[in-house]
Amino acid sequence: MTIGIEKIFFGYILQNKKYFHIVDPYFFKNNEIQFVYEILKNYMLKDSDVQLPSAKQILEMVNLEDKDGLITREILKSMLSVDLKEYDEDNFIVPRFNAWILSNRLKAGTVDIVEETRNLDAINDFETTLSTANKIKEIVDQMSSLNFVNDDDDMGSDFDDVEAHVQDSAKFKVKSGFATLDHMLGGGWDIGTLNMLMGETNSGKSLWMQNLAVASANIGSNVLYVTLEMSERKVLKRLGAMRLKIPVNEYDEISKDTEFMQKKIDSLKKSAAGGGNDLFEKKIGKIYTRFWAAGTANVNDVDNYIQKLKDRKGIKIDLVIVDYLTLMVPPGKANGSDTLYIKGKVLAEGLRALGAKYKCPVISALQVAKDAWNSSNISLESVPESKAIPETADTFFAIIRNEEMKRQNLYRLKMLKQRDGDFLKSQIRINLNPIFLNLEGDQFIDA
Repeated sequence: MTIGIEKIFFGYILQNKKYFHIVDPYFFKNNEIQFVYEILKNYMLKDSDVQLPSAKQILEMVNLEDKDGLITREILKSMLSVDLKEYDEDNFIVPRFNAWILSNRLKAGTVDIVEETRNLDAINDFETTLSTANKIKEIVDQMSSLNFVNDDDDMGSDFDDVEAHVQDSAKFKVKSGFATLDHMLGGGWDIGTLNMLMGETNSGKSLWMQNLAVASANIGSNVLYVTLEMSERKVLKRLGAMRLKIPVNEYDEISKDTEFMQKKIDSLKKSAAGGGNDLFEKKIGKIYTRFWAAGTANVNDVDNYIQKLKDRKGIKIDLVIVDYLTLMVPPGKANGSDTLYIKGKVLAEGLRALGAKYKCPVISALQVAKDAWNSSNISLESVPESKAIPETADTFFAIIRNEEMKRQNLYRLKMLKQRDGDFLKSQIRINLNPIFLNLEGDQFIDA
């Protein structure tokens, strides 16, 4: 890296003060530029509204700190006199500037990783080793993050801009594939939201989430199904029974006929989603399933996988389903917390932030308290662990299924919380098809 390029980068930061938050002084190898930049960075970060000082003010600030007189007026003038207009910003400055930031982050992160691994030989228990592994994951995520690349600062929404008021479901919602549920939600799941299902153990939480994955994919959404308990093959078996209409009890044997399975998958791709009278075929979405063992994955793992799908396969994920939230491990310090509230808060906020980052809804689940098992009525009071989860969630539903309903293959879905939509119709009755495991025949019922 030449001093000339570093002067260009120095000048570029002066014109784009947001980079004072991103670029550290040690990024500069030239001692004079590093010295001046550190003074400026400390000054600029004192107050969010501070303006870049004039050349005269910068000189005075440097003279106060430069006890040895290293920075002469001529040296400072050469730093401040670079004319960026002589360089192509998009094709010359920005690519090199971004590469410079990323390379310095990677080098710093590598040093931190080495420090974390120094004591691994002396660690004898799994929990401490796992904690170190999570710290290393965080370092890797941070040092390889490209969030600084986006130059489009979010300036919020202008009330006077009529386009900002348009409530376009096609842009801001993802349909669930169930008419009654979409009606409840005001058109579908809102992007950037966390949506929770709660039910007792073995009540069918996974089955519900798998049906939601299939129903959304069948009308065009690309779905990521994260499983933290059930293996990928078991999930694919259920998804296959639901989506390909293969009896679940016969799936193990039928699935061995790969030629038949290929024909079923090809037929699905060619069919019109929804089976209506459309003149044109609709897009059929994809479903990706990814397994992590319970207690080993955090939100960053899911984030990295979504990014990998985008980078390697060109897939935009429209809906993320995590089966289920409390089986994830919180990152960082929250992982060592004994407080269920804090763990739940960190996990719920992390999944919600994931939805905001990728502009998609996130659906997950948790178990209901034991005293509500086999109950015909469930409320938010039945949340057994962190109350921060329903506080953070945008929608919250109870899956209700008592013994009599099990005999009749019936479910009730009760809305317990939502920020927007129709709360007048808050309960749905739906049938379970035990042959294919499909939920079907959904209809509203009186609360």
